[in-house]
Amino acid sequence: MGPDEGAVAVRAFRGSRRASVYREHVLAAEAFARILATGRRAGLALLPSLDRRGRRELDKREAARLAAELTTVRASGELLDLDADLTAVAEVARWCAHAPRGSWLRVERP
Repeated sequence: MGPDEGAVAVRAFRGSRRASVYREHVLAAEAFARILATGRRAGLALLPSLDRRGRRELDKREAARLAAELTTVRASGELLDLDADLTAVAEVARWCAHAPRGSWLRVERP
């Protein structure tokens, strides 16, 4: 099941494709678009690459990079009104990146 219309779901999975646990954060598509635009202006590589509809899957290494880029955006102070979303998505990405075994992260856009 995908996110509600107008929402972006960021889900981190740990385990295997057959049996896994996950954490997620869902945010408004408009907020996600603003985060991506800020990442683009800052010259970040991964955030702007998420600017397409549908599902995008990241591995552990990319999840770590996503967390770092979100932290950079957060530290800029440019999106203070989205601080809770920036923090929550970065925490989901870090949880994925620090998995002791298999993990992956999905970004699902309407």
